[in-house]
Amino acid sequence: MKNAFLNSALTALGTVAVLTEWPATLSAAPATPAQVNYARPFEPPTRPAFLPLPPGVVEPTGWLRDWCLAARDGFTGHMDDYDAEFKRAWAADHKMTGERLDWPKGGWPYEGGGYWFDGLVRLGYVLHDEALIQQAKRRLDVVVTNMSPNAILFLWWLNRNKPEDRQGSLVSEAWPIWANGLLGRALAGYYAASGDPRVLRTLEAGYSGDRDWLRLGWAMSNPWPAFDAHTWTGNPEIAAALTRLFSKDGGGLIGGFASWNRYRRMPDPKPGAEKNDHVVHFLESTTPWTLGYLWTGNREFLDATLAWHDLLERESMQPSGVPVADEYYGPTGAFRGTETCDVAAYLWSQIALLTVSGQGRMADRAERAFFNASPATVARDFKTHVYFQCPNRVVDKSPPHPHGPQAEGNSYKSKHYPLCCTAALNRIVPWYVTHMWMATYDNGLAATHYGPCKVSAWVADRVPVEIMCRTDYPFDDVIAMSVKPARAATFALAFRIPGWCKNPALSVNGTALEAVPDAKGFVRVERLWKPGDAIRLRLPMSASVATGRDRNAQGAPYASVSYGPLLFALPIPESPDANTPDPTAKWNYALDVKEPGLTLERGPMPARWDWPLAAPLKLRANVIEVVWNPDPKAPRLPTQPTAGSKPTQPLTLVPYGCTKFRISMFPVAAGP
Repeated sequence: MKNAFLNSALTALGTVAVLTEWPATLSAAPATPAQVNYARPFEPPTRPAFLPLPPGVVEPTGWLRDWCLAARDGFTGHMDDYDAEFKRAWAADHKMTGERLDWPKGGWPYEGGGYWFDGLVRLGYVLHDEALIQQAKRRLDVVVTNMSPNAILFLWWLNRNKPEDRQGSLVSEAWPIWANGLLGRALAGYYAASGDPRVLRTLEAGYSGDRDWLRLGWAMSNPWPAFDAHTWTGNPEIAAALTRLFSKDGGGLIGGFASWNRYRRMPDPKPGAEKNDHVVHFLESTTPWTLGYLWTGNREFLDATLAWHDLLERESMQPSGVPVADEYYGPTGAFRGTETCDVAAYLWSQIALLTVSGQGRMADRAERAFFNASPATVARDFKTHVYFQCPNRVVDKSPPHPHGPQAEGNSYKSKHYPLCCTAALNRIVPWYVTHMWMATYDNGLAATHYGPCKVSAWVADRVPVEIMCRTDYPFDDVIAMSVKPARAATFALAFRIPGWCKNPALSVNGTALEAVPDAKGFVRVERLWKPGDAIRLRLPMSASVATGRDRNAQGAPYASVSYGPLLFALPIPESPDANTPDPTAKWNYALDVKEPGLTLERGPMPARWDWPLAAPLKLRANVIEVVWNPDPKAPRLPTQPTAGSKPTQPLTLVPYGCTKFRISMFPVAAGP
């Protein structure tokens, strides 16, 4: 079976041209006018809605900077201390060949390094932390300095013209090709931030030479960095590969589990009609088809991708803002898990869809995932993490998930085998920060995601501007911005209005402006901006109860509580560590959905943010104590609305991300 696959893949690759020198940057003429800030010289005629800013243009402040510093001082800055595999990641002396390129046999550090380096280099630049930047440079420069024009993607010690090397790169359904795409993203981020021409030459060499390399692998991790490389260089060989990929008979060369061709078409909208998928594979295999829209102008590519993501939201979305992914998607459930790899991948996918489509609802999804599921992946000091998180966690090692480390995956540990989640979690925080603001083709800026930050960018005719966002969002609903262009200039600022916000308020220098969002969820303000201009954006939040049915528990009713983009949970204190719940804590409560009595309690933000259990924002909700003793080996919600013998009582809830043990999908009370 495997030999047949290898032979067919090698035949498809055909004869590879021999390259003896670095590929030239070739194109008839740049396709993008030079006066568009942040546009790349060889963009296709179909433009994305937004232009991503280089890492470092947006810098975190306030509570968000505290969290970035925790990442720096925890996993991201010290991965070599957690497992020897990270020391081998793309190291000069770790050159696997043949079957050793398979992930269990020596190839895994290529995947792990791609994940880690993508987060490391971006975090270094967003923090302007020279030590992190130099650490990323040392690791990535191994590939950059050793890169050969005849390499197989970034496996620089392999020769694409040697059949034995090409055959080795195709082991395990071309798994090494998938791992290379992750490194390609890290290199793209590195070049965008540094402008180092050596890095761009490496990207260009990796994706030049044969148009079918992009079509191999069990997920589409390579088209995006290849597309980036083309927009910077105009390389005709990369252009040919992208044209082949998005042609009518293009797509993946591998069938079976590794196939991603199904995602170029619209899904069947009938519930359950589409077979589920490993969620990393789903996200990596759907999202890059949007590049087909940019490359060809065919709107069907974008529409299909959006439809697949809408299907995932309908069938599998957890209240925390990420889909069930343990490791395949399935029905929303109180004790269904989400792999940490998928928290990172889901955030990346929604940012990518926002960039191309301009639809603010993608940013709504990204924010909900970032403010809820993201902090639930790691401990407060960013030094231990879970492989799976569940909406409800009442005891350690429950439930026993069917994949990965299974029951052990619920525990906070310094690492989990396989190590993919330990590596991927490093992407989460810097990807969000980098994309809080984006550029627009009219030389303005768009506030796409919110939080405390500073953006230093070009506007108008390359006029430098600094915009400081002072806010505790999402723990407060007011965002105060000061605008400081180097000189007075006319340009547009666009502000996303979240879909959950019904009565936004916007003012400039104290004068109220109409804050009605357009069809994509943005309010655009174009004016002559002067140093000292002040913007006040208020996004009023309200507490709400959502109800649904847990199809994993015979349709058991559940209820969840939100405030703006934040999910709230009943906290179960951990004592003495994140894997030991307080034995005296009570959590057997059902939510009174008829009279929830939701009231807000607001306190001061802590001097240093670490997702405290004593949260600065709390909700009081009416609950009823009930008899409910789920089996740790197969925990479930009660299958019917639950009655209690005691009267309704108010209970304090805190943001989901502040908890380690919790109830966030409550049984529904039938009455006292």
